[in-house]
Amino acid sequence: MISLTASDRSSSRRVRSATAGPGYAGDTALRLVIIATALMVAAPGSMASTVATPILERHLSAEREAAADRPRSEQDQAVVDGWPLYRTPRGQEAFNQAMATLQVTAGPPPAQSRFVGCANLACRLDLPRLNPSGWLPAGRLWVAPDKFIVIVRSPRLPRHRSYRRRSRRSMRVFVFHEFHNATRNTDVYDTISSHRGSVFTPFYLSKPQRDANGHTFATLVQVAPYDVVSRHAANFGNRGPGIEVAKNRGDPLAPIQAKAGIIIATIIKRAVPRIRVVHHRGVEGLLLRHAYRRHRKMATGRTIRLPFVRAGADHLLFAKARLGDLIHRPGHRRSITRVAEVPLRPPAPRLVSTGWHRRVVDRIRVGELLPVGRQDQDPIGALIRSLNAPRAGPPFGQ
Repeated sequence: MISLTASDRSSSRRVRSATAGPGYAGDTALRLVIIATALMVAAPGSMASTVATPILERHLSAEREAAADRPRSEQDQAVVDGWPLYRTPRGQEAFNQAMATLQVTAGPPPAQSRFVGCANLACRLDLPRLNPSGWLPAGRLWVAPDKFIVIVRSPRLPRHRSYRRRSRRSMRVFVFHEFHNATRNTDVYDTISSHRGSVFTPFYLSKPQRDANGHTFATLVQVAPYDVVSRHAANFGNRGPGIEVAKNRGDPLAPIQAKAGIIIATIIKRAVPRIRVVHHRGVEGLLLRHAYRRHRKMATGRTIRLPFVRAGADHLLFAKARLGDLIHRPGHRRSITRVAEVPLRPPAPRLVSTGWHRRVVDRIRVGELLPVGRQDQDPIGALIRSLNAPRAGPPFGQ
């Protein structure tokens, strides 16, 4: 429930007295301005508790003491206030970007007819292209009616910094890597967070997951342009590019991971035809390399354009959803409810202006402030009703 402070109530009285006197124009647009002003001066902490935080902003500035100490997968992360809390802001940022992309590209799956002649990707593929800046478009790429790959952009550098990129002539290999870490943690966002400095690859591939509708998917995260200088992806005397795959020694390669590896290698090969697709060393990346080579031999016949749903940048900024509406988390840990020490700041209202007398808040819906049947407890609702009620006094213009 929203509560007004003493200063807020005095502001409300001033608003009412200003609108009740002689000479008040009384048009609806100006009333909306007054309502919006009253909403914005309401207690920030109370209002924030009723408005969902955009996915991209969740837990970015939170304390990390409640995060899981030794997670081994995405399912092991602590859920705080209904949302996974990662140990570092970088891991949190990458996870949030993946979930926002998942939300804005949600929709009905494509029909089976879209994949005729391309079972298990045994066809020539028409895939999203790299842009001149070296980035793939964010979105959802369907590989079957019940399987898809989420392509996520999560830049490792802030916008004001540039990447050290290479010419296509100097790129000789694309390297399949695997995690092979001592902790056996396969959480792709933890791995992205742990790769600092020159230790990184442009692409990271997650373990299989299921969304809220039961579809199988894997997340392909791009953190830098494909042609960035990457010492970690070096092989055969050449510094990448490459991809890190969520797979430890002895783990099986999931079919959706094999499909994602085939897709990213095909995209890179199209951009740099002379590049060789190789594995790192020993058995690391060997299964993915074999899957790609089998695809090359079987990719005959017609070309199939896989269904792709692009994630618009504007939509990502305002994406909102509950965790349970996005992904299926079997046996996830108990959700922790934490009392915030500092009230959350509500998102700034976005104003649509067609003149000084028509500034309307389009991101706040008065009907959403309280459940139906409790509007009598809403001071803002009372203010609105009082403004709309007939007033005694001289007619307008007198």
